[in-house]
Amino acid sequence: MHPQIIRLNEIHSTNDYLEEILMEKQLPEGSMVVARHQTHGKGQGNNHWESEAGRNLTFSVVLYPDFILAEQQFMLTQLTSLSLCQLLDSLELPERAMIKWPNDIYLGNRKVAGMLIKNNICNNAISQTIAGIGLNVNQTVFTANAPIAVSLAMITGREYNLDDLLTMWHTAFEQGYDSIRKGDFAKLDQDYLGRLYLLNQTSDYSIQDERLRATITGIGKYGMLKLTAEDGRKFTCGLKEVVFER
Repeated sequence: MHPQIIRLNEIHSTNDYLEEILMEKQLPEGSMVVARHQTHGKGQGNNHWESEAGRNLTFSVVLYPDFILAEQQFMLTQLTSLSLCQLLDSLELPERAMIKWPNDIYLGNRKVAGMLIKNNICNNAISQTIAGIGLNVNQTVFTANAPIAVSLAMITGREYNLDDLLTMWHTAFEQGYDSIRKGDFAKLDQDYLGRLYLLNQTSDYSIQDERLRATITGIGKYGMLKLTAEDGRKFTCGLKEVVFER
Protein backbone atom coordinates (compact mmCIF):
# COMPACT_ATOMS: atom_id res chain seq x y z
CA MET A 1 0.00 0.00 0.00
CA HIS A 2 1.24 3.45 -0.89
CA PRO A 3 1.57 6.10 1.84
CA GLN A 4 -1.29 8.55 2.11
CA ILE A 5 -0.98 12.32 2.48
CA ILE A 6 -3.84 13.87 4.43
CA ARG A 7 -3.92 17.63 3.90
CA LEU A 8 -5.76 19.88 6.34
CA ASN A 9 -6.37 23.60 6.33
CA GLU A 10 -6.26 23.97 10.11
CA ILE A 11 -5.78 21.55 12.99
CA HIS A 12 -4.75 21.77 16.63
CA SER A 13 -1.84 19.33 16.28
CA THR A 14 -0.87 17.06 13.40
CA ASN A 15 0.57 14.57 15.88
CA ASP A 16 -2.67 14.37 17.86
CA TYR A 17 -4.78 14.17 14.70
CA LEU A 18 -2.67 11.36 13.26
CA GLU A 19 -2.79 9.49 16.55
CA GLU A 20 -6.59 9.75 16.58
CA ILE A 21 -6.79 8.29 13.06
CA LEU A 22 -4.49 5.41 14.00
CA MET A 23 -6.75 4.48 16.89
CA GLU A 24 -9.43 3.73 14.30
CA LYS A 25 -7.40 2.22 11.47
CA GLN A 26 -3.84 1.52 10.38
CA LEU A 27 -2.44 3.78 7.67
CA PRO A 28 0.33 2.65 5.32
CA GLU A 29 3.81 3.31 6.66
CA GLY A 30 5.11 6.73 5.67
CA SER A 31 1.64 8.29 5.59
CA MET A 32 1.55 11.94 6.58
CA VAL A 33 -0.80 14.56 7.96
CA VAL A 34 0.13 18.00 6.62
CA ALA A 35 -1.50 21.15 8.00
CA ARG A 36 -1.59 24.61 6.46
CA HIS A 37 -2.07 25.96 9.97
CA GLN A 38 -1.33 24.14 13.20
CA THR A 39 -2.89 26.04 16.09
CA HIS A 40 -1.40 24.11 19.01
CA GLY A 41 1.79 22.58 17.69
CA LYS A 42 3.88 20.96 20.41
CA GLY A 43 7.57 20.93 21.17
CA GLN A 44 9.49 19.18 23.92
CA GLY A 45 7.96 19.41 27.38
CA ASN A 46 5.38 22.20 27.53
CA ASN A 47 6.86 24.18 24.64
CA HIS A 48 4.56 25.53 21.93
CA TRP A 49 5.52 25.63 18.25
CA GLU A 50 4.65 28.99 16.70
CA SER A 51 3.67 28.88 13.04
CA GLU A 52 1.97 31.45 10.82
CA ALA A 53 -0.78 29.98 8.66
CA GLY A 54 0.36 28.86 5.23
CA ARG A 55 3.96 30.00 5.71
CA ASN A 56 5.71 26.95 7.12
CA LEU A 57 5.84 23.17 7.01
CA THR A 58 3.95 21.48 9.85
CA PHE A 59 3.34 17.77 9.43
CA SER A 60 3.50 14.34 11.04
CA VAL A 61 4.52 10.96 9.66
CA VAL A 62 3.76 7.43 10.89
CA LEU A 63 6.22 4.52 10.91
CA TYR A 64 6.09 0.92 12.08
CA PRO A 65 9.77 0.29 12.90
CA ASP A 66 9.42 -3.07 14.65
CA PHE A 67 13.03 -3.85 13.73
CA ILE A 68 14.17 -1.24 16.28
CA LEU A 69 14.39 -2.28 19.93
CA ALA A 70 12.99 -0.03 22.64
CA GLU A 71 16.52 0.73 23.87
CA GLN A 72 17.46 1.86 20.33
CA GLN A 73 14.64 4.37 19.89
CA PHE A 74 17.02 7.34 19.82
CA MET A 75 17.87 6.21 16.30
CA LEU A 76 14.51 7.56 15.17
CA THR A 77 15.42 10.96 16.60
CA GLN A 78 18.77 10.79 14.81
CA LEU A 79 17.16 9.75 11.53
CA THR A 80 14.54 12.49 11.56
CA SER A 81 17.05 15.18 12.56
CA LEU A 82 19.50 14.16 9.85
CA SER A 83 16.83 14.05 7.15
CA LEU A 84 16.01 17.69 7.90
CA CYS A 85 19.70 18.58 7.75
CA GLN A 86 19.94 16.87 4.35
CA LEU A 87 17.00 18.89 3.09
CA LEU A 88 18.63 22.12 4.25
CA ASP A 89 21.96 21.12 2.71
CA SER A 90 20.25 20.78 -0.68
CA LEU A 91 19.14 24.43 -0.47
CA GLU A 92 22.75 25.65 -0.37
CA LEU A 93 22.24 27.92 2.62
CA PRO A 94 25.07 30.13 3.91
CA GLU A 95 25.31 28.13 7.15
CA ARG A 96 25.43 24.38 7.70
CA ALA A 97 22.47 22.89 9.53
CA MET A 98 23.38 21.53 12.96
CA ILE A 99 21.47 19.50 15.56
CA LYS A 100 21.07 20.95 19.03
CA TRP A 101 20.67 17.86 21.17
CA PRO A 102 18.44 16.03 21.00
CA ASN A 103 16.50 17.19 17.94
CA ASP A 104 16.33 20.94 17.35
CA ILE A 105 17.75 22.03 14.00
CA TYR A 106 19.89 25.15 14.07
CA LEU A 107 21.30 27.46 11.43
CA GLY A 108 24.03 29.41 13.17
CA ASN A 109 22.73 30.00 16.68
CA ARG A 110 19.06 30.12 15.73
CA LYS A 111 16.40 27.42 15.54
CA VAL A 112 14.87 26.69 12.15
CA ALA A 113 13.14 23.37 12.85
CA GLY A 114 12.05 21.08 15.65
CA MET A 115 10.21 17.84 16.17
CA LEU A 116 8.27 15.76 18.65
CA ILE A 117 8.51 11.98 18.38
CA LYS A 118 6.20 9.55 20.11
CA ASN A 119 7.02 5.83 20.13
CA ASN A 120 4.73 2.96 21.08
CA ILE A 121 6.53 -0.10 22.42
CA CYS A 122 5.36 -3.70 22.17
CA ASN A 123 7.42 -6.75 23.21
CA ASN A 124 10.53 -4.55 23.62
CA ALA A 125 10.34 -3.26 20.04
CA ILE A 126 8.94 -0.06 18.50
CA SER A 127 5.54 -0.95 17.12
CA GLN A 128 4.57 2.55 15.98
CA THR A 129 6.22 5.95 15.71
CA ILE A 130 4.58 9.31 15.10
CA ALA A 131 7.10 12.00 14.23
CA GLY A 132 5.80 15.56 14.16
CA ILE A 133 7.97 18.14 12.42
CA GLY A 134 7.88 21.91 12.15
CA LEU A 135 10.16 23.75 9.72
CA ASN A 136 10.18 27.55 9.56
CA VAL A 137 10.10 28.40 5.88
CA ASN A 138 8.47 31.65 4.72
CA GLN A 139 7.48 33.26 8.03
CA THR A 140 9.55 36.39 8.72
CA VAL A 141 8.19 37.67 12.04
CA PHE A 142 8.17 35.66 15.28
CA THR A 143 6.88 36.69 18.70
CA ALA A 144 9.12 37.94 21.48
CA ASN A 145 8.74 34.54 23.11
CA ALA A 146 10.78 32.99 20.32
CA PRO A 147 13.94 35.12 20.18
CA ILE A 148 16.08 32.40 18.62
CA ALA A 149 13.61 31.44 15.87
CA VAL A 150 14.68 31.87 12.27
CA SER A 151 13.22 30.84 8.91
CA LEU A 152 14.65 30.03 5.50
CA ALA A 153 13.18 33.24 4.08
CA MET A 154 14.83 35.31 6.81
CA ILE A 155 18.21 33.84 5.91
CA THR A 156 18.02 33.94 2.12
CA GLY A 157 15.35 36.52 1.32
CA ARG A 158 13.67 33.92 -0.88
CA GLU A 159 10.18 32.42 -0.81
CA TYR A 160 10.02 28.61 -0.95
CA ASN A 161 7.42 26.19 -2.29
CA LEU A 162 6.26 24.15 0.70
CA ASP A 163 5.21 21.10 -1.34
CA ASP A 164 8.62 20.93 -3.01
CA LEU A 165 10.36 21.04 0.35
CA LEU A 166 8.09 18.32 1.75
CA THR A 167 8.86 16.04 -1.20
CA MET A 168 12.60 16.65 -0.81
CA TRP A 169 12.44 15.90 2.90
CA HIS A 170 10.45 12.71 2.35
CA THR A 171 13.01 11.44 -0.16
CA ALA A 172 15.88 12.04 2.27
CA PHE A 173 13.94 10.47 5.11
CA GLU A 174 13.05 7.33 3.14
CA GLN A 175 16.69 6.83 2.16
CA GLY A 176 17.79 7.08 5.78
CA TYR A 177 15.00 4.80 6.98
CA ASP A 178 15.90 2.14 4.42
CA SER A 179 19.52 2.36 5.57
CA ILE A 180 18.76 1.65 9.22
CA ARG A 181 16.28 -1.05 8.22
CA LYS A 182 19.30 -2.76 6.64
CA GLY A 183 21.22 -2.39 9.92
CA ASP A 184 23.54 0.51 9.03
CA PHE A 185 23.52 1.95 12.53
CA ALA A 186 27.17 3.03 12.71
CA LYS A 187 26.81 5.60 9.93
CA LEU A 188 23.77 7.05 11.68
CA ASP A 189 25.78 7.61 14.86
CA GLN A 190 28.69 9.07 12.91
CA ASP A 191 26.52 11.45 10.87
CA TYR A 192 24.59 12.62 13.93
CA LEU A 193 27.79 13.33 15.88
CA GLY A 194 29.13 15.26 12.90
CA ARG A 195 26.12 17.60 13.11
CA LEU A 196 26.04 18.03 16.88
CA TYR A 197 25.71 21.70 17.85
CA LEU A 198 28.47 22.91 20.23
CA LEU A 199 30.36 19.60 20.08
CA ASN A 200 33.83 20.10 21.62
CA GLN A 201 33.03 23.76 22.40
CA THR A 202 32.87 25.21 25.91
CA SER A 203 29.55 26.82 26.74
CA ASP A 204 27.16 27.53 29.62
CA TYR A 205 24.75 24.86 30.89
CA SER A 206 22.57 24.03 33.83
CA ILE A 207 23.42 20.42 34.57
CA GLN A 208 21.33 18.67 37.19
CA ASP A 209 20.31 22.14 38.48
CA GLU A 210 23.91 23.41 38.72
CA ARG A 211 25.04 26.31 36.51
CA LEU A 212 28.47 25.63 35.03
CA ARG A 213 30.64 25.79 31.94
CA ALA A 214 31.13 22.51 30.15
CA THR A 215 31.94 20.90 26.83
CA ILE A 216 29.81 18.40 24.92
CA THR A 217 32.02 15.40 24.22
CA GLY A 218 29.60 12.98 22.57
CA ILE A 219 26.49 10.85 22.82
CA GLY A 220 26.15 8.03 25.34
CA LYS A 221 23.89 5.03 25.67
CA TYR A 222 20.22 5.58 24.85
CA GLY A 223 21.12 8.91 23.21
CA MET A 224 22.12 10.64 26.44
CA LEU A 225 24.34 13.72 26.21
CA LYS A 226 27.93 13.46 27.48
CA LEU A 227 29.58 16.59 28.86
CA THR A 228 32.78 17.42 30.71
CA ALA A 229 32.79 20.41 33.07
CA GLU A 230 35.73 22.81 33.29
CA ASP A 231 36.66 21.28 36.66
CA GLY A 232 36.95 17.86 35.03
CA ARG A 233 33.68 16.34 36.21
CA LYS A 234 31.95 14.18 33.64
CA PHE A 235 28.18 14.03 33.16
CA THR A 236 25.85 11.84 31.13
CA CYS A 237 22.50 13.59 30.99
CA GLY A 238 18.95 12.80 29.97
CA LEU A 239 16.58 15.38 28.51
CA LYS A 240 15.43 16.90 31.80
CA GLU A 241 18.91 16.99 33.36
CA VAL A 242 20.59 19.58 31.15
CA VAL A 243 19.61 23.04 29.93
CA PHE A 244 21.52 24.96 27.26
CA GLU A 245 22.06 28.46 28.62
CA ARG A 246 23.62 29.89 25.47
